[in-house]
Amino acid sequence: HAAGSPRGIVALATMSDGGERPNKWIALFSSCYMCVVAGGIMYGWPSLLLMLQAEGQYAELCVDVPAPCAAQESLYHWIWTISSSACLASNLLTGLLLDALGPRFSATVCSLLVLLGCALIGVHDSRTCNVLQVGMVLISAFGPGVQNACVHTSNLFERRSTASSMIIGSFNLSYAVFLILELISRTTGATRHDLVLGYCALVVGACVLAFVVMPAKPFSTRTRTDAERLLAGDSASPKQSSPQAAAATLAVGRARRETLVTVLLSEAPLHHQVMSSPFLNLLVWTTIAMFWMNFYIGTVASRLGHGGSVQIVGAHRREAFIELFNLLSPAGVIALPFIGYIFDRVSFSLGLLVTTVFGALFAALLLVPSEATLVGAWVAYTLFRNCAFASLFSTLTHFLGFQNLGVLVGLTLLVSGCVSMFQPLIIKLIDMDLMGQYTYVNYFMFGSMLCLFYFPAWAFFREQRMKRTDSTDSITIAIST
Repeated sequence: HAAGSPRGIVALATMSDGGERPNKWIALFSSCYMCVVAGGIMYGWPSLLLMLQAEGQYAELCVDVPAPCAAQESLYHWIWTISSSACLASNLLTGLLLDALGPRFSATVCSLLVLLGCALIGVHDSRTCNVLQVGMVLISAFGPGVQNACVHTSNLFERRSTASSMIIGSFNLSYAVFLILELISRTTGATRHDLVLGYCALVVGACVLAFVVMPAKPFSTRTRTDAERLLAGDSASPKQSSPQAAAATLAVGRARRETLVTVLLSEAPLHHQVMSSPFLNLLVWTTIAMFWMNFYIGTVASRLGHGGSVQIVGAHRREAFIELFNLLSPAGVIALPFIGYIFDRVSFSLGLLVTTVFGALFAALLLVPSEATLVGAWVAYTLFRNCAFASLFSTLTHFLGFQNLGVLVGLTLLVSGCVSMFQPLIIKLIDMDLMGQYTYVNYFMFGSMLCLFYFPAWAFFREQRMKRTDSTDSITIAIST
């Protein structure tokens, strides 16, 4: 019988402490709260930047010229580049933490470090207490760790992609945190110091929920195959998964044997999952997508202050347009229930196609210089960004399961973070050789987005092949016995 057949499996329940499940809705809404207040707040950087510039932070860098100046903007962009790269690269560390010590420990530690980062941003002063970079790195590096731990809650639901989309949507809603604080500051005169330190009280709530609600071990109830029993060292002799595997027991030395068994890809060892075609294709797709998403959010302010864009919106409307971008950024969560439904009920290839279309539309609209197309590009951007994160988690859990989710997410975003470190080189090229113009970069971005269509095409042909052959995602591996 196949390794996943009824005769070849034994029950395996991996639940929270004592094997008792909490109310799944309490767990889900607690996860959503944690993601909103401690997840992706670093992506509200453009709004935080407005507050910092209004206070004159780093204005001392502008020697003999009024602020804002090139030196000041260069430092701000460097802070964002380091923070966004830390956001992506740290996922390997938080993923290892999640897989080794469980969601409760991971979510609690990450929430506490986000709390520390918020406190540092609140007390920052460029002249007397220059800790902005440290605070930004902390909220950037460990906010996604909160989300990664919370995604396990989706395993309590039959429609896992829909549940995970709600959690990811909550993470994306946190983009509006600094926007709200900036609006309060501008309308009431409250200082960044008071607002951010006051916000820390909400993050304390996330820390408490992480410790109380999150399980010590991942939520899951599934079956364990004979191959998993063999991998775990069970004494029971495994059933061979195919006639070919049954004939493939080879003597190795005098005391060891290697048995070829076919296992579901979601149950394969980590190194087999990393080398699988679903993961490698997702890795390339995500790296390209994340590079341009983070590049744009880090340069949107300078785009409105240089070259072509300044003629589109007018220098006097620059701040208003930045606020509009900040307002639109979290609005893309409205697409997540629909993209989750597509992944759950229609097909993965269609979900990936819709996401990629949003990305290509975003890049295409940037090529047309007008206010309407600029706003349209921002709408497409926020839809693309929200759906891209949903695609990442849904694809990983669909093909590769939950057992190595933390490490796989970490590896994917680590590579993306390393590639993102090349952003300053592009900025330097724009400032020095292209006179602040983003036109050529926009064309290159559009070409890159078109290349992303290879992934939904690959997923479509894979789905069709599996339907024709009535097969599942499985691989044959050699196990020493």
